[in-house]
Amino acid sequence: MVTEFIKRHPSWLIFGKRFMKYGLILAILMLMIIPLYFKSYTLAKQLTLDKSESKLLDGVESLEQQVLRAQTITNLLHQEESFKHLFFLEGVPSSGYYMDIKVVQTKLKSLALTQDMYSNVYIRFKDNPVFISNYISSDDYEDVYARYYRYGNLSAEEWQDRLFGENYTMKLFPAKEVFSSYYSRRPFDGITAVINNSYFNAFEQKSVLAIDMDREDLVDKLLYEDQTDDHFVYIVDSEGRILLSHNYEIGDPLETAGTLAEVEISGGKYILLTRSSELLGLQVVVGIPAGAFEENVNSLLELVVLYVVAGMALTVLLAFLFSMREAISLKKLVETAARSTQKGFTLRNEFEYLDNAFTEIHTLNEQQHGRIEALNDSIKYSIAKHMLILGAFTEREKEEAESYFGSAFERFCVVKAIYKVDGPHAGLKAVQQIIGLQLEERFNAVMRHRPLALNFHANETVFMLFFDPEENAVERSDIKARLSELIRSLNAETSLAVTVSIGVSEIMSGPEQAKAAYQQAKYALGVNENEVASGVYLFELPSDSDTRPAFDNAVLLKLYDALIAGEKSLVSQILDDCLGLLADYSLTEQEQLQIFFSVRQTVFSSHKVIGGDKSGSSGQALTIPAYDQSQDIIRLADRLRRTALDLCDIVIGNKKSNNNRLKTDILNYIGAHYGDPGLSAGGIASELLISEKYVFSFVKEQTGKSLGKYIEEIRLLNAEQLLLTTDYSNNRIWKLCGFGSENTFYRAFSKKHGVTPTVWRENQCNLTD
Repeated sequence: MVTEFIKRHPSWLIFGKRFMKYGLILAILMLMIIPLYFKSYTLAKQLTLDKSESKLLDGVESLEQQVLRAQTITNLLHQEESFKHLFFLEGVPSSGYYMDIKVVQTKLKSLALTQDMYSNVYIRFKDNPVFISNYISSDDYEDVYARYYRYGNLSAEEWQDRLFGENYTMKLFPAKEVFSSYYSRRPFDGITAVINNSYFNAFEQKSVLAIDMDREDLVDKLLYEDQTDDHFVYIVDSEGRILLSHNYEIGDPLETAGTLAEVEISGGKYILLTRSSELLGLQVVVGIPAGAFEENVNSLLELVVLYVVAGMALTVLLAFLFSMREAISLKKLVETAARSTQKGFTLRNEFEYLDNAFTEIHTLNEQQHGRIEALNDSIKYSIAKHMLILGAFTEREKEEAESYFGSAFERFCVVKAIYKVDGPHAGLKAVQQIIGLQLEERFNAVMRHRPLALNFHANETVFMLFFDPEENAVERSDIKARLSELIRSLNAETSLAVTVSIGVSEIMSGPEQAKAAYQQAKYALGVNENEVASGVYLFELPSDSDTRPAFDNAVLLKLYDALIAGEKSLVSQILDDCLGLLADYSLTEQEQLQIFFSVRQTVFSSHKVIGGDKSGSSGQALTIPAYDQSQDIIRLADRLRRTALDLCDIVIGNKKSNNNRLKTDILNYIGAHYGDPGLSAGGIASELLISEKYVFSFVKEQTGKSLGKYIEEIRLLNAEQLLLTTDYSNNRIWKLCGFGSENTFYRAFSKKHGVTPTVWRENQCNLTD
């Protein structure tokens, strides 16, 4: 009973096996997850520490980078002649120094932007009262200190003494209640870094460059946004003085400040993270409250439990689905194997059935591959036949030949073979086919690369012989010797009386030469058609041959197709080639008329298809110029050329109406999705069902800008609107407008306006007030 059920329903057996396999995998996964539950506290604590330590490391590096960039600015300023003038100035500057002050102030502002300084930067000189910042400049620092910029806990004299009271290369001091009317609306605390800006900094400094780093900016670099309320941080210098603190009310630094040290402050427990900067002589200490670990542990435990439960349910579901899918899929293979082997399905021969099924599929794939190869050969045969008979005139035809033949046409020749069989079997078609096949086999044997064989008639075969660049030394005399030997071997091995005549063209280069090569091979045979014995004949140009340009009627087909497609440049090229022959005065009047009427008939035919009642560029209905003996044939040809190009304009005009709709769709899509950071040409192309390359070229053509530049402008315009009409923070604005990062937003905005978004918003508000 069970065996009969298995034979009738093999999919249930396959399903049961697969479900048991996935069930075993589920059990193993559960055993692997159990240790994770007991390790969750350690993992959560380590993850919290790693996250905070990474942020601390980045913050200290950012602080060091600010000072290093300030030192870079000093080095670049030393190269300015205007800075040298101010450096060696003693006393109040005369009006002649105002230009130097302006030059240095402009240079400082530019460097502050290019170096990504997020600090207030200024320059002071010891022996003159000049003050220069990245926003304003003055020849009276005391006036600036009184009106625009000052430290709340220092007088002007104390400020002067702090800058120049001692010799140093770089020093840091806490900045209390810094008032800067051009940098911030409110006074701010922070750290001021002062760098010796003198040419001879081994001696007493005569100029300094200072940067004021805002406390909020520094805290934002050292702590994550969700840590600012319960974490503390402070920065101490090498002498143990606290330069900056956040949520830390104790006046002195902690005695135990090693990494992962546990301390108790104001009844709360903290774990410390420290990071030292040898470059600045600083130590940064971050305190992580113990409650943060517990919260993360609880969150992780809840997540682990959720994953365990969800994982079990999902694994069971997936096991069922995968087992069902495999059972259905394998059922078809098993049934195919059963039909091919004529055996009943049993529990023991399942994989034998599958092996037979795969063998059968492999056989079918080989057959399909053979069909594809045969199709490719058929296409190559068709392309080659087209080139030999009609020629390759257009770039499209040349590209098509290259796509299928690669570089084969870099060096080739055409060989035409005609064979005759004498005797009682001479008229049998099968005999001629056998001779053709034997001839093709021998060609494959004597040539380095397999020739392309084309059968135009029953008793002839055309071969295209391709040569590698390495075979540059091969001459037609070599080819003749090989083919002569081929004829001798064929006559020696066959019992039939066979006469084989072979014509060989010159060695050509380029698919556009294929037709000429074929004509040469035919000519070589035609000249020697009276020969009764086999032979190989090379094309030789007759000494009395006419070298005038010949008109090829096959090009008229290309002209018709180009006119219908509106390919104006191609039409112009073909007409120049065809009608240009009329300027050859060696042609007779009858030959000129034949060329003119052939081209006119082609233009007339396309005129009827495109629409004879349409208007050209002049606004009048297009007419085909007729032949008039009283007019010059060259002028008539020029009128015919203009008519043909006007027909192309009609076709192009129809296409442009479709382009206008596509332009609206593309630009509307960008306007609706500019807030997506992942907006790209690929997404636009996929949505509108066009190619990605077309999106790039179309936006460039319609807007004059690259796709990336156009999207950036749309984002900046919307960012400006949000800055003017909302109180959103810069962080929220750059995310809403689709900028990939804060730095990208600031860089693009500063490049356009010359100031940061915050300063631009304040300036616009001041103008409105």
